[in-house]
Amino acid sequence: MEGIRLPSSLGYRVVLLGSVAVGKTALATQFACGSFPEQCEPSVEELFSKVIEVNAAPALLEIVDTVGAEHLVTLKDLYIKNSDGFVVLYSVCSEASFEAVRPLRERMGRLRGPKAVPLVLVGTKADLDAERQVLTARGRALAREWRCPFLEVTAKSKLMVDQVFTQVVREMEALAPPEEEAPAPPTNAQDTWPSERFIG
Repeated sequence: MEGIRLPSSLGYRVVLLGSVAVGKTALATQFACGSFPEQCEPSVEELFSKVIEVNAAPALLEIVDTVGAEHLVTLKDLYIKNSDGFVVLYSVCSEASFEAVRPLRERMGRLRGPKAVPLVLVGTKADLDAERQVLTARGRALAREWRCPFLEVTAKSKLMVDQVFTQVVREMEALAPPEEEAPAPPTNAQDTWPSERFIG
């Protein structure tokens, strides 16, 4: 994808939201860098960027990996207000992390108003079946309620990781306000101009 020149209008800021330790950093690192971090130190934020192709057009993603700690709620609110799309994550191994996404979605609604919010719901750590606490059907039902795409992913093996970001771009494009087109000049434009214009 190197050498592609992108119009600024094709750049998107995508924010990863979810509880601590659901795998936000692992997802972003695997997607942007092609590697899986064995250990992730909690941080206030990490920024990743990558160009992907969606619907035969390049899209530049700036991915913001937010810390899950609630004491940074003001910073998180700023990201919710000012970003283009969202990936809301929970771990399939943590009932608490699944319960935490609903108030997070409600907060997004309060901050963003009645407009539809481009988001994808993601269940992480899908490979850990022995530790699963949240059935796939529950994630799918919640996504139907929110009218958004739903995926279960495994960052370690990169299973469905790229699809998360392809889907969020499609959501952002589908919900973007239509661009206003400049009015076309009338077909008989010359007839509407003052006659003085034609005086030699």
